[in-house]
Amino acid sequence: MPDDMKKPLFSETLGGELKKGWDDTNRLESRIESFGVLKHRTSAFIEWAHEEGVYYATKAQYRIFKRLTDCGQYLIFRNYQESKVSRLIGACSCKQHLLCAFCASRRGVRMSMAYKERVEAFKAEAEPHQLLFLTFTIQNGPNLSKRFYHLKNSMQKLTQRRNFERAGRGTHKSEFTKLSGGVFAYEFKRGAGSGEWHPHIHMLALIPAGQRIDAQALKDEWLQITGDSKVVNIQICTNDQAYLEVFAYALKFSEMTHADRWFAFNELKGERLISSFGCLRSVDVPDLVEDDILATDEPFVDVLYRWLPTRGYSNPLTLPQSTQSAA
Repeated sequence: MPDDMKKPLFSETLGGELKKGWDDTNRLESRIESFGVLKHRTSAFIEWAHEEGVYYATKAQYRIFKRLTDCGQYLIFRNYQESKVSRLIGACSCKQHLLCAFCASRRGVRMSMAYKERVEAFKAEAEPHQLLFLTFTIQNGPNLSKRFYHLKNSMQKLTQRRNFERAGRGTHKSEFTKLSGGVFAYEFKRGAGSGEWHPHIHMLALIPAGQRIDAQALKDEWLQITGDSKVVNIQICTNDQAYLEVFAYALKFSEMTHADRWFAFNELKGERLISSFGCLRSVDVPDLVEDDILATDEPFVDVLYRWLPTRGYSNPLTLPQSTQSAA
């Protein structure tokens, strides 16, 4: 399968899961199609690993790619007969979200839902707040690891300034002090012109409605911290797209070339690529690919989809003894 095959669209693989009616049985076919696109992306990566001799190079690598191969081989959906809702209740998952597009998508959905719920709860409980979408970048460079740690250390300094000033111990004034909290993800890709690594951060942040970030002051502060970049972008969120940009960070690994994807995975293995502060800290996100099961006694039917490499996901097969009747 070619390296430049159809990429998974965020609107299909994450966006639909945040909208009302995301689990409507009428949407089930489109969900299966989206999962098929993601599975094809991972299958193409596995084919590359075979061709380049990466798959069997070491026992550890064999285990990684064997888990990738097995991931998403089946999906089990529970179709609720009265509410006309379909929930994913079973799937084999490798939980290697930086390599597996399917697991990355499911992780992104879970995180988007959890943080959206926290944001809405905070806005309901506290004084009026606006949700901002911010982007921070640093100068491109040939060494991914060095660029990552430079970006990470720079953001740590920025958030520390906020924390110290809010605690009354600050020695630097910071525009970040105005923020009640935020969550952000590190992303990486090759620069279009230079071919060097282009690291950046996408962030969701809450700010009291009466406050505003002085964009120029924040840019100057970012340049003072990084020493090489004053590129900061600030937007007011008007829809759910910002959640997708932040929490699709792992899914975007599947948009790299296969070689870059494998290289970045090994360079950044074990690193936390998402962090939070303030009122958005300590959000509990279950590490599950399945949807939550409805708390209902209504009848349901469980159906199985199998992955067929040449055809995609099969027609649904009703599982024996899976039909429940209402009491």
